Amino acid sequence: MKRIIFVFSAAFFVATLFTAFAVRELPAAYAQAIGTASSSTGATGTSSSSSLQDQLNANDQQIASLNQQIAQYQAELQQVGADKKTLQAAINGLDLQRRKLQTQVTLTQYQIKSTQLQIQQLGGEITNTQKTIAQDQTALGAYLRSLQKADNKPLIMQMLSSGSLVQTWSDLNQTLQIQNGIQNAMQTLKEQADNLATSQTASQEKQSTLTAQQQSLTTQQQSLVKTEQSKAQLLAQTKAQEATYQKLLAAAEAELNSFSAFAQNAGGSKVLGNQTVCDSWGCYYNQRDALWGNTPLDGTRYSMAADGCLVTAMAMVLTHYGYKNVTPATINADPNNFAAYYPAYLLTTINVDGMTATRRAAAIDATLATGNPVIVGINAYGGTHFVVLVSGSRGNYIMKDPYITDGNNISFSAHYSFRRIFAVAKVIIS
Repeated sequence: MKRIIFVFSAAFFVATLFTAFAVRELPAAYAQAIGTASSSTGATGTSSSSSLQDQLNANDQQIASLNQQIAQYQAELQQVGADKKTLQAAINGLDLQRRKLQTQVTLTQYQIKSTQLQIQQLGGEITNTQKTIAQDQTALGAYLRSLQKADNKPLIMQMLSSGSLVQTWSDLNQTLQIQNGIQNAMQTLKEQADNLATSQTASQEKQSTLTAQQQSLTTQQQSLVKTEQSKAQLLAQTKAQEATYQKLLAAAEAELNSFSAFAQNAGGSKVLGNQTVCDSWGCYYNQRDALWGNTPLDGTRYSMAADGCLVTAMAMVLTHYGYKNVTPATINADPNNFAAYYPAYLLTTINVDGMTATRRAAAIDATLATGNPVIVGINAYGGTHFVVLVSGSRGNYIMKDPYITDGNNISFSAHYSFRRIFAVAKVIIS
């Protein structure tokens, strides 16, 4: 048994000697190769990376300054107030809104530039990491091939080449260092691969951010144009006269308050669930639906649940004409669909889902006979309300009521009086 152990130990010792001699003088070559790869890659990217970072820092300063300007405009807008009491106040509000939008456009442009610089920066990191990985893999491969070549030498020649036992143990120590070196090199390559994957993921995320920012810029530019149009429209509607403005203001306020009175007297503005029904005709919407019922109407004190009957009626009619993406919320989302002189007062002509829709006076029976719905205004419950008539004649109509719970395709005469109708309109799409 002792002889077997001795033979095994001797064999292991010889094998260790074999490995030690095989790898002599190679670590320095490998270290030199790795050092050359890393230093050359780092030198290439340093200056360009520094330049990009300087640009990013300058951009960040501009973005911070623009955010401060936007906050100041917002504070001034709040002072002007949502409800403009004079024509000049309304004009001032639109001018402030225009300047705020112009600043937001500039801010988004700087944000886009920053994102592009970050993508460029990440691209440089990705390229440098890929180059480093390739060079380090090449160096490690060359080193391992050298080891294999050394291993092909006859064992006796390697043993005879040893000058002393001290040299042998020195070679054994060197073997352990080389093994550690190889393990460290493999770990470095793994870390480099992880860093590469992280940079690539970050680059993809920045590309998505860039796309969103570009879309936001387009929307802001469109809003800026519409704000300028609203000012022109306000001046045209009022003929730049305070008296005309006050008259329009009073009419709009009366209509919104009348909507509120109807809802309050008809049962309140309690929010409902699961009201939307879509079929071959289009969609039935309820102004009190939980999806939008609590939403302020055009950012004012009025709510969709209490005062959104006309907005909801328009949304239903537009779905009948094929615009199934339109909801009360999409109409409400665009301030330019409401009067510049009185927010929450829906304009006769609105823009939504890429088209323009206008309400025009019409006869009920003649319009329904063509298969087209009509929007009618009625006096009821001490206020006013709008519903959509979809079929019928001579006072017997089927309607879609945006207020009544489950008010889809119900009898008009069961709830309202034909004689109380004060407005009739069909919707023209252009």
